[in-house]
Amino acid sequence: MLANIIEAGFAGGLYPVNPGVEEILGVRTYPDLASIPEPPELVIAVLPRTQTRSLMLECAQAGVRHVIVPAAGFSDAGEEGRRLEEGVMEVARDAGITLMGPNSIGTVCPSSGLATSIVSLDRMRPGIVALFGQSGLFSSGIARWINTGEKFGVSKIACLGNKAGVDEVDMLEYLRGDPETGVICIYTEGVSDGRAFAEVLREAAREKPVVVLKGGSTEQGRVAVASHTGSLAGSDKIYDGLVAQSGAVRVNDFEEMLDVAKAFAMLPAPAGNGVGVVSITGAGCVLSADAAGLLGLALPQPSKRFAESMKEVAPEWVPYRNPADIWAAIEASGPERSFTIASAAMLEEEGVDSLAVIFTVIPESRMDAAGMFASLRERYPESPVTAVLMGGDSGMLADWRDSIESAGVPVYTSPARALRALAALKFRGRP
Repeated sequence: MLANIIEAGFAGGLYPVNPGVEEILGVRTYPDLASIPEPPELVIAVLPRTQTRSLMLECAQAGVRHVIVPAAGFSDAGEEGRRLEEGVMEVARDAGITLMGPNSIGTVCPSSGLATSIVSLDRMRPGIVALFGQSGLFSSGIARWINTGEKFGVSKIACLGNKAGVDEVDMLEYLRGDPETGVICIYTEGVSDGRAFAEVLREAAREKPVVVLKGGSTEQGRVAVASHTGSLAGSDKIYDGLVAQSGAVRVNDFEEMLDVAKAFAMLPAPAGNGVGVVSITGAGCVLSADAAGLLGLALPQPSKRFAESMKEVAPEWVPYRNPADIWAAIEASGPERSFTIASAAMLEEEGVDSLAVIFTVIPESRMDAAGMFASLRERYPESPVTAVLMGGDSGMLADWRDSIESAGVPVYTSPARALRALAALKFRGRP
């Protein structure tokens, strides 16, 4: 944890408390809280559950007002743990201490250089996406996933653990007013005050995109929730209605959460629900049409002007619809010219508000895809554009994804994932 804070570039005072050594990682240690020259703004209680209450009493005496408790074994571990948790919270309430946890592996804030995770993290790239919820995965695996595999950065990460203190309502109230945060992502396993959560979720979603992943949607899931954080998962149908009425976007897994967050972070909102699809493969066209139908997206059919534009690259006999299979054009004129002309022509069509371009990344597909997308973004700045890399050479796929996303266009691995992200952009805020 101390190594993470140093790596993240924290510029404030650091006070490791350990009576057995004089320094850790070159930082002077102190035998107890009372020996620290100033009351710390934050204490991270890296102690077993049975010693946490005693530390909380020391915090109260030292004037500490913020504590993170990483230890598990509280309300997530049965009745004895629940009693221990209540003892900790009794001290916190009496002393006016704001507590995150127990069972919280911490927070990440790139702008201030704070990274309190109990697993190793590299310095994170700052951005506008905030993530919080009842999982240490945010401050560990997902933080690394974003930092090494995505082009967007984060503003805040918070792992709430058992939510004995700070909960979803507190985080939403904070993040809706946080100037560094433009997109809010939540993972929750159940809320204790449904009315307060509904109200603040609605208020936050009016101001910023809010993406919600709910754990415990099935009976088996609810049993797993009880053993994970001790939460009560509640009725999934009620929760689904609550999220829909708020204008937030509900997703089904972490992969979809990051897909949608990436779209909100990188793309403008479309003017309408019409989407155009340009594809190297007929299967991509069919799967896109299926996804559009399920998601409430329209597929405006192209005009004669689109067919005239395509005559530059394709035989005259080729019929064109939306989704547009441009394989015949690619055979006749090559991938770069065909994709460039077809994509621009589709965005010129009336009713086409966003675009998905589908590639198969094979040696014969080589082209300057990043350059094409950069040109489209410049010519059509108000239209969200996505890329789909539907199979191909693994090495080329990594290179294409990196270069295309560097041009400001999110990349997905299937038409359904791309269209789900475009649908979230369009239908965000719909009551």
